Amino acid sequence: MGRLLARRLGRPLLDIDALVVQEAGASIPELFTRHGEAAFRDLESRVLEQAVCSEESAVIATGGGIVVREENRRLMAERGVRLYLHTDPTSSLERLLAQQERARADLTSPEVRPLLSGPDPLQTLQNLYMSRRAWYEEAELTCATQGRSAEQVVEEIIAMLTDAEASHETAPIVRRVHIGAGYDIVVDWGGLERLPQYLTQLALPRRVFLFTDSNLRSLYGDDVIQNLARAGFDAYLYTVPAGESSKSFEQLQAIYDWLLEHHAERREPLIALGGGVIGDLVGFVAATYLRGVPLIQVPTSLLSQVDAAIGGKTGINHSQGKNLIGAFYHPLLVLVDPATLRTLPLRERTEGWAEVVKYGIILDAKLFALLETYKDALGDFSSLPASLLMQIIARSIDLKVQVIEEDEKESGLRAILNYGHTVAHALESVAGYGELLHGEAVSLGMVAAAALAQEAGMLPSDEVQRQNALLEALGLPVAYQGNVRAQAILAKIQLDKKVVSKRVRWIMPRHIGDVVITEMPDELVERVISTFFAEARV
Repeated sequence: MGRLLARRLGRPLLDIDALVVQEAGASIPELFTRHGEAAFRDLESRVLEQAVCSEESAVIATGGGIVVREENRRLMAERGVRLYLHTDPTSSLERLLAQQERARADLTSPEVRPLLSGPDPLQTLQNLYMSRRAWYEEAELTCATQGRSAEQVVEEIIAMLTDAEASHETAPIVRRVHIGAGYDIVVDWGGLERLPQYLTQLALPRRVFLFTDSNLRSLYGDDVIQNLARAGFDAYLYTVPAGESSKSFEQLQAIYDWLLEHHAERREPLIALGGGVIGDLVGFVAATYLRGVPLIQVPTSLLSQVDAAIGGKTGINHSQGKNLIGAFYHPLLVLVDPATLRTLPLRERTEGWAEVVKYGIILDAKLFALLETYKDALGDFSSLPASLLMQIIARSIDLKVQVIEEDEKESGLRAILNYGHTVAHALESVAGYGELLHGEAVSLGMVAAAALAQEAGMLPSDEVQRQNALLEALGLPVAYQGNVRAQAILAKIQLDKKVVSKRVRWIMPRHIGDVVITEMPDELVERVISTFFAEARV
């Protein structure tokens, strides 16, 4: 049961009984016989604590006696969601006898289990059940197992977990950004509904201007306007055509005109509700209209929640390249509601993982390993627990904030956040904005950058393979299927924002979690890029 549930959730399984046997070097019947139940329970408690502390998100299978120790009950209540697999003593006895026979047959455990050694095992089980029943019923979830297959039970457990996540108000995670006067990034499941309360806390004027795109207006825009109105706000809605093409001078001018028509004042906030396009465009409007007005970022895509809305970068595109016209301008608040991700189309949801993988490569090997562990659940998303999603988003935000607090305007360290983006921006410009989503281009850019680092002898081949395997497992491209000229890519790279004295600075990984900013030999860059894009046409 535990193995099947863990596989369906994309989580590791930690079997406490198996870990006890491994640590003791003896079977459970041997432990009871040689050392007694008290010694066994001591070891069981120690193994449980190690298991709970070693994994952020795992399926932990315990024996029925785990609840007899108060410290075990407290630890499980504090660190996880408890699931009680309910069955009657008769069914339990049948299961234990079958397990005992299988163990004897393969000679793994010829000893009789302690519960089966007495004159009346059924009565023993009934007595144990009655003595422990109150503790079992403390569990948040209970699932009946008698007369059902493991597959049926696991299906019900997943449904219960999904319902619990949907109804449970996960505690918001707040990260303070210490730049200028400072502001908060709040990760709040369902937080979009509480936008009026967050605005009230900021003591802003009651007239606000909400911007969203044509895809999101029907999903969220109209409801948010009504919610703001019910809370006493005078809210106006502007809809931008969905897509990268809206990051243009024409759209910028249209928004300026609209704000002027409504006599928008300097203290009245602009609210950017959407993905990276909305955040970048509206952020640049806020930075420049009346020389700066309050900005609230409410990112609704994974890519914008972990990257685009974090750090104060705003801007629009130019025919010569992406984000070449812009400004650093920080919001008063970033409100991240991960629940909005569940309405995204699969492709848009998938592209965001590229930026999360990027953080693992450049800064955090543990985050990278976490993504590897849960790649199946992350790729599927339908069974992804809210707590795991919030954990990954919050960690990604924290990593980016650490960098921008040290280097706000990309004069040094912050450039590492552009890992994979040198080729990505060039590819987007050459292929045309819209052929690839930004995260897809970043994925390809990371594959190219890792190949360059490997060719330079900087990154071991096995770590290149780990990066590319994770990207592919998450549904991201690792080979370009279009038709662009390598020379066009190389020419666009020379316009990259990281160019200093006409030399491109590359973010090169040395190991997962460790990168360096460096120049690379022109002939090596040309060879790797030419090979990468030549292979796309084969």
